Amino acid sequence: MKKTFSRYNKCLQGSTEMALVEHKAEKQVCKEADNLKDEVAKLQMKQLQLLGKNLTSVSLKELEVLEQQLSEGLLSVKEKKDLIGILPFQEKLLMEQLEQSRLQVEELRGFFPSTDHLVRSYLEYYPVERKNSLMSHNVRGPDVTCACNLEKGDSDTTLYL
Repeated sequence: MKKTFSRYNKCLQGSTEMALVEHKAEKQVCKEADNLKDEVAKLQMKQLQLLGKNLTSVSLKELEVLEQQLSEGLLSVKEKKDLIGILPFQEKLLMEQLEQSRLQVEELRGFFPSTDHLVRSYLEYYPVERKNSLMSHNVRGPDVTCACNLEKGDSDTTLYL
């Protein structure tokens, strides 16, 4: 019987400790919620001030700080606006330069006769005679020695494969 009472007491103590922990956690959550509510209220007040509303309780120093923030924001917006306005202008300028280059190419093509046929290569104008090539000697294997004499007779060249 004593064992049962001791177990009951332990469970009772554990549940009170657990309730205490839960209560502390609830307090912490409530405290965080209150802090967030305060922060939201401050941000809403700041937003109204930036819009020029609810300025009755603002001091001269705070008004100067607010004016500085608004000036910096306005400058940033103007820079962004100018940048956006410049990009289409640059694109238009590049397109005009491209068109001028295309017209110059067309004008230069007018100075040359039209070439409807393909331009022949150097080898078509000056064919190379292949009388000393391996094909003309019917060389078939890699171990064959070919002695080739030049027509002028100036030198003797031997090729070993």
